[in-house]
Amino acid sequence: MAQTSDKPASVSTEDSAASFAYLISELSTSLINAAPDEAELHIERSLAALGSNDRKDRCYVFLFTDDYRHMTNTHEWVNRGISSHKDDLQNIPLEAMPWFFTSMRADGKVVVSCTDQLPDVTGGFKEELQREQIQSMLAVGMYLEGKLIGFVGCDLVQRSTLWSDEDVRQMQLVADMIANTIARHRTESQLHQVQSELRAANERLAQLAHEDSLTGLINRRGLDAVLETELRRTQRKQQFLSVLMVDIDHFKALNDKHGHLGGDAALCSVAGILLKTFQRSGEKVARFGGDEFVVICPVMSAEVAEQRATELLQAIASNTSVAPVTVSIGVLSFIPAADTTPGSVLRQVDRAVYEAKDKGRNCFVRRPFG
Repeated sequence: MAQTSDKPASVSTEDSAASFAYLISELSTSLINAAPDEAELHIERSLAALGSNDRKDRCYVFLFTDDYRHMTNTHEWVNRGISSHKDDLQNIPLEAMPWFFTSMRADGKVVVSCTDQLPDVTGGFKEELQREQIQSMLAVGMYLEGKLIGFVGCDLVQRSTLWSDEDVRQMQLVADMIANTIARHRTESQLHQVQSELRAANERLAQLAHEDSLTGLINRRGLDAVLETELRRTQRKQQFLSVLMVDIDHFKALNDKHGHLGGDAALCSVAGILLKTFQRSGEKVARFGGDEFVVICPVMSAEVAEQRATELLQAIASNTSVAPVTVSIGVLSFIPAADTTPGSVLRQVDRAVYEAKDKGRNCFVRRPFG
């Protein structure tokens, strides 16, 4: 039969109290200074310190779900030669240990000095202690803003003890420190989550401010920003910049014949073809106006720009997914000067589009800048 004692024989009451006071000081410092990503490690170290010098055989933390229907062993320390049960004690339902759940919620603690003396009403709780060969156990609640969130507990496997009020008080101090640590890091985690969601929302708002709602392309505001950036970059590096303006031919007649939904379908179809045609690094497609699109192609020569315009004409004319459409394209290829502005570029490529329409539409015109 296991030896029963109030304290391990090798540790006097005075020495134990002094040792625990020093331990509390160390635990408090480490938990207060623990960064969010270090919290788990520091809680486990605190449990190890709590059980050091053979004070305990097993120390652990359990957390309840918000509805108190389940509890989970989240942290565990075991002494030498003692079996771990953390993996067995995940998501334990209330129905498995109703007496324990009820007692913990009602009293904020469960004190078991001798497992074999537990009454039958403890049911599954007593059976679990016996399965783990626990002779004595002590659990005290952890609270956040008056709400029970879990508990810190300890077991004695190789001996039993008559837990004193001081034992309960000491465990409550540790439970309070761990609860405060969990509370602080939950708050920090929630703050980081809110900040992350806010950043994502701001990024999305910024994206929407530069995005055309129908086609998903960048809009006129986004176009101006991209064109300004590429003008400065290619001017600084003295590289070619090609800009294409694409205008759907007879768009008003298409709307009159097929309705606005038909017109929207044609716009989205042309936008999709533009994105497939111009997807090299740095190439940007924007919706410029009602039925006009602009493509910005950094480091693209006039010859390549004409080749891509020809491919685009063929792709749009052969598309059968919507009502047949053709486009007129203006092409501008140049090395920007220091005083070149987005407005001057757009005016000149727009002029090229009108020249293409004057030629009969379904074609492109490239004109020199200037």
